[in-house]
Amino acid sequence: MRYAEMNWPDIEALDRDTLLLLTVSPMEEHGPHLPVGTDLFVAQAVEERIMVSLEGEHPMVALPPLPLGTCRMAADFPGSLSLPWKVVRDVVGHTLESLAGQGFTRAMLLTFHMDLHHVKALHAAMARIRRSGLTACEPLSAYYFRGILLPPVDGETEVHADLRETSLALVLFPELVHGHEHLTPVHIHMDGPSALFKTMKEMGAERGYVGDPSRASREYGQRCLEQVTQVCVQAARALLAGEEIPRLPSRIRLLLRLI
Repeated sequence: MRYAEMNWPDIEALDRDTLLLLTVSPMEEHGPHLPVGTDLFVAQAVEERIMVSLEGEHPMVALPPLPLGTCRMAADFPGSLSLPWKVVRDVVGHTLESLAGQGFTRAMLLTFHMDLHHVKALHAAMARIRRSGLTACEPLSAYYFRGILLPPVDGETEVHADLRETSLALVLFPELVHGHEHLTPVHIHMDGPSALFKTMKEMGAERGYVGDPSRASREYGQRCLEQVTQVCVQAARALLAGEEIPRLPSRIRLLLRLI
């Protein structure tokens, strides 16, 4: 079911333990070959697959997606719409508070955008509503920063609009992928202190991608999609059962306090 298509008596009749799914990802440049909506499109596709996987197992409702976020590292490219992280925190937090006020108790946030400021905003929003009676989780960043969200590939510098994201795009929206096979690899390290203060362009990614999108394939993209869906379904079941839900690694939690 989709929240936007329901009337208020439909919503009033829902079980309050219905799992609410909320996709949150910004418009952000993804190189010259992928659309600015890449992160949103991927997260929405995962949302749809979660609903199919859990159909008949538990009631679920997909909330309207929020096409917003913080993309500081790509903010100096045309097409990127970056909001301050506190704005994102407040929009997402107030949305969850409104749902908690209606008595709902479970929500899962879905994002395929891993800018640390964006991740901070989502997790701050979830922390804000803990006392409201609504428990929320955001599993994708927890698995991403543990290095287990996607199937492994050769090389450690596939970061943005790269082999992985381009492969997913070839599966999910191939009509929007243009010229990836002609791009040359861009390999820069983005995991040091400079990554907290510089944009990708300032670090050398002048065309807005880091990695080797020319190696992308539908076969690898399908494997990515299946693995991402699987970890989200597992997280949803844990959330619904009141079991431990995925957490960010301690080093990432520390970084989020510092930025």
